[in-house]
Amino acid sequence: MKHVGRNPLPKASTQPRWRRSVSDSLLALGGVALVTSVIAVAHLYPRIPTISFAYLLVVLALASTRGLPAAILASLLAMLSFDFFFFPPPYTFVVVKMEDLLTLAVFLAAAVLTSQLASAQHRSAEQARSRERELRLLYEQAQELAALQERQRLARELHDSVSQALYGISLGAHTAREALESEPEQAMASMEYVIALAEAGLAEMRALIFELRPESLETEGLVAALTKHMVVLQTRYKLSVEANLGEEPDLSIERKHALYRIAQEAFHNIVKHACASNVVLRLARQEGLVTLEVRDNGRGFDPAGPFPGHFGLRSMQERALKMGGTLTIRSTAGQGTCIEVRMPLEVRQGREKTLQLS
Repeated sequence: MKHVGRNPLPKASTQPRWRRSVSDSLLALGGVALVTSVIAVAHLYPRIPTISFAYLLVVLALASTRGLPAAILASLLAMLSFDFFFFPPPYTFVVVKMEDLLTLAVFLAAAVLTSQLASAQHRSAEQARSRERELRLLYEQAQELAALQERQRLARELHDSVSQALYGISLGAHTAREALESEPEQAMASMEYVIALAEAGLAEMRALIFELRPESLETEGLVAALTKHMVVLQTRYKLSVEANLGEEPDLSIERKHALYRIAQEAFHNIVKHACASNVVLRLARQEGLVTLEVRDNGRGFDPAGPFPGHFGLRSMQERALKMGGTLTIRSTAGQGTCIEVRMPLEVRQGREKTLQLS
């Protein structure tokens, strides 16, 4: 795309100037000759005294497409042709009268104005194409930066969760092996510890794999994705989770992905900022809407307050708005937070219902 927009410029700059001048002259001559032939064949003069302004169409066309020199040449040729072929006595050049000078002035003024407007329009179009190329480059850079940040976040998650879980499993296994003969109870406690860490690491790894492959939402569904995150909250972060997810909502993969990312960001904020012990997750469908609610009993915050450098709440809001939904945040200091997303069902479903009623 970028090369296609830039290729025509070098070709125009390398074209010989004399060749363009010759082509402009031929176009001006051909246009004036065509109008003159039409006037002569149809006997439009002197039946229509102002028929000389028909040449103005040629002048305007050349001024808008070829530039001012071609339009000026067409204006001069038009005046000379009209005087030579039609103005009495015909086929002779007479002294130019005031009306001829006025007509020529009108032609020249129209040529100047039209060429200036066309030039300004071409510059605006080129500037628009340049801005489009810059925006495309910025968009590509933003995508690369987002991918890099996502890889870095996943690397931190792997280090903080899976690596620590594997280290704990190794440590617990060694402890159990050493205490297996002398202290069976200690060995049993170590084995329980190892099993708990293995389950937490497995749940965390499944959640991370799901983040790397969000297209599995289409096969596994939104309910399965949220369930995996609940397991991580319970096993790794020791949170009490109450869930009411119901049946899989009939939504497009884009809307399911948006709801999943909003819930994921809400879980992240709960773990990182809320200091909560209980989380309530609800997914329901009612009155043509799908409602996702995430509530915690953490320390809460002021939703209207400034949060410089934190884009989680803004990204959740943008995801909801992009899918035609709304996001509501209710929170009070010391009384927890409730995030509620309301998203309409698919437009096609409404159309199907309309067709059925009709």
